[in-house]
Amino acid sequence: MRLANAETPRVLRYKLLHSVMSLLRSFFCCSAVLALQCDVTVAQTATKREITADVVIAGGSTAALAAAIASADSGADTVLIEPTDWIGGQLTSSGVPPVDEAWHNIVEKQTGEVVLDVAKIARDPRNMPPILRDALKQIGNPGRGWVSRFCYQPKSLLENHLEPEVKRHSSRLVILRETVVKELEIDGQRLLALTAIRRTANHPERSYSALPSTEIPDWYSRVPSERFNKEIIRISGGKSVVFVDATEWGELLALSGSSYLQGVELREGELDGNDRCGQSVVFGFAQRLHAAASSDRAPEVQAVGLGLGKFAERVDAWRKIWTYRRLLGNGSGPTAGDITLQNWGYEPRVKNGGNDYPFGYIILTRKDTAETVNDWQGGVDLRVMAAAENRAYAWRHWLKRNAPEEFAPEQISLEYGVLGTSHGLSKLPYIRDTRRSIGLDGFILTINDLTGDARSKTGKTFHDCIAIGSYPADVHFLDNQIYPSHIKEHRETRPFYIPFRALTHRDFDNLLVAGKTMAQSFMANSATRVHPVEWSSGTAAGVIAAFMASKNATKSEVLRSIEQVQKLIKAKTPIDWSF
Repeated sequence: MRLANAETPRVLRYKLLHSVMSLLRSFFCCSAVLALQCDVTVAQTATKREITADVVIAGGSTAALAAAIASADSGADTVLIEPTDWIGGQLTSSGVPPVDEAWHNIVEKQTGEVVLDVAKIARDPRNMPPILRDALKQIGNPGRGWVSRFCYQPKSLLENHLEPEVKRHSSRLVILRETVVKELEIDGQRLLALTAIRRTANHPERSYSALPSTEIPDWYSRVPSERFNKEIIRISGGKSVVFVDATEWGELLALSGSSYLQGVELREGELDGNDRCGQSVVFGFAQRLHAAASSDRAPEVQAVGLGLGKFAERVDAWRKIWTYRRLLGNGSGPTAGDITLQNWGYEPRVKNGGNDYPFGYIILTRKDTAETVNDWQGGVDLRVMAAAENRAYAWRHWLKRNAPEEFAPEQISLEYGVLGTSHGLSKLPYIRDTRRSIGLDGFILTINDLTGDARSKTGKTFHDCIAIGSYPADVHFLDNQIYPSHIKEHRETRPFYIPFRALTHRDFDNLLVAGKTMAQSFMANSATRVHPVEWSSGTAAGVIAAFMASKNATKSEVLRSIEQVQKLIKAKTPIDWSF
């Protein structure tokens, strides 16, 4: 049995570095200092308890929530570990509420004729996960944003749809909010238990006032602090317990000490690659356009390479960026009363862009990850996270100062409540790629599996298909990395299938993966990382986990019973395309 537990000098250096950085940021340091000055009762030691479950989902992603609902709905006693107080991942806490759907067509190069309307197929209600589809249909597009049919404030989805769905399954589903994974217990090819740390804010009114880069070490610390009391929870089950890694950072993959993929492969489908070369990360934020001048207490900071990015040559660029992910709005153009979400890309061609941070990869290298496993803090580079936070504030300032003449900068302010924080940024960053599994018998889903040939309406069909999805391969490049040539090749994805093997890990019998952690190549991930595909793979993972727990089945035994499992999944979400 293996167990990780000690501290490292590297972790202590990080804590010192980010404490100093927080003091230098006048915007959020005020509330932190006030918290220290208040009379509070801080527990001397963390409380401890144990929980048992059939299915344990390490979450934070859209896929994690879908898996938890599907597992509980399938009759399994399920525990979902959620790092924030908002369930839903990129739908809510990661600050990307406009839902990404396929928008492309397959065109005959010689004639220009559309031979396959991929967007129409993907948006057919018969091909969408029902829970997500029905919720989005009711929400609609109150922002009249043009990136998606669904641009909304995340609280509306959370409070009116996601939370009621969770409540409906409360007899089988326990959600441990504001809880992070700390360590794993392993015996051979099985995960035995997971230790998590749950924090409770000493000053609830100041929750999410400190930026994540400064506070995450506290989240993962067992020791109660000035900001949080702590509870250490050990989660286990019987011999049939199943674990699902649906984290945004591939945390179970890292903590297990097992093999995993990270970054760009040298060749598609191979296991070797550059673990410092991935996709950029972004902190979203919301802004309001006022009819008159308004106060704005957000910090005015600077960053390099800010600009209009891919819209650099458009005369209407600012207006298009403002309305791109607008969450609330009445006019076709910018209008007083608008609330817009900013998540604007960086364009390497012109060397500028928005709040995408293109100068560092947020996932620690395999070497650095291994050094931090004994005192786990998520496996992310907090320096990159801090730089991404700074860039978000800088983009907010740049966008104000470069507004069209009819809008004074003072009319634009940071809108704090939209993303549920008092610092104004999303609760966690939106990441586009992470640590990824290597599946049963070494299976890897590749971009070739998502494209198909010229005569095909879909990508590759699999006998063990358990989910579907559709989106173009979409890479947000880092500016300081050189990518292999195959990453920049244009590949036209078709409506594609995801097989059961993509949800497995070759080293463990009772570990499944979902969402960005699936057994897939970097390029395949660039097409599967969006909301509907995550919900689809998460639902499948939840159903399969419940099945495995009830039958005490291994991944190989599931594969041999795949037709039975497919029927169970199909009752909850489509696994075949309707044309």
